[in-house]
Formats: sequence, C-alpha cells, structure tokens
Amino acid sequence: MKAQKLIANAPDPQARADNFARRVAARLDSAALELDHDLAQRLRVARERAVAQMQVQITSVTSRQGHSAVLSLTGFDARGGWGKWLNFLPFFTLIVGLVCIDAVQDQYRADELANVDVELLTDELPPAAYTDPGFVEFLRTTPRN
Repeated sequence: MKAQKLIANAPDPQARADNFARRVAARLDSAALELDHDLAQRLRVARERAVAQMQVQITSVTSRQGHSAVLSLTGFDARGGWGKWLNFLPFFTLIVGLVCIDAVQDQYRADELANVDVELLTDELPPAAYTDPGFVEFLRTTPRN
C-alpha cells in the first residue's frame, strides 16, 4: 500500500525511478544484515575491486569549444607516464616489422643478382653471346643434359 502511495505522489518518471531505487536499496540493506561475516567480507572485497576497475577504465568525454565538439580520452594516467606510449606500441612494432621485411627483401634481391652475375661470368660462353640474335636458336637446337 505504501508503494502505491509513493508512486501516485511521483508523477514524473525520474521521481518514480528514484523511489524504486530507494526501495531496492532498503531491501538490500535489510538483507545485508542477515549475511554471515565471511560472505560480507568477500562481497566488500569484490565491491572494492569493481570500484577500482571503474576508475581505471578509459572514459570518453565530449566538450564544446566554440562551434565544434571535441572528443578527449581520459583514464590514460592509470599506467603512469608510459601509458600513452604503450598505446602506440603496436603501431611502432608494425613500422619496425615493415622496415625489416623491406631490408630482408632488398638483401634477397641483391643476392639473387649477384648469383646471376657469378653464373654469367663463370660460364663457358662470353657475356656478349647472350645478346647475339642466334643464341636463342642455339639454345633450342642444343640438347640439354
């Protein structure tokens, strides 16, 4: 009966939500008195952890400056001064990886060209023979081993 009077006296939804929240909180408080000490301590520790995690999480905040909205991230201070740099670590790793891959590919190409040069210079044919128009015909007619 009391609950119906509270709802009837609260015409706007915000007041009704506040009343509901107060009733739930009162019910939880009365039930919390009946808990044994061990369970109450475990719940207290879990609540403290949850509150600590909520403070560490990154939250986005928008503010108006002039005619434009600005989005700024807060919560980076959880890891100290290194927090901002640690967020860019995957990007730096990608760049270093791409540079290393490029260097290895360049070295591979240089080794390939050096091997071709070594084979041309140590072959029985002189290098000028490769530019001869009849050389292709020679390769077609010569049996291979």
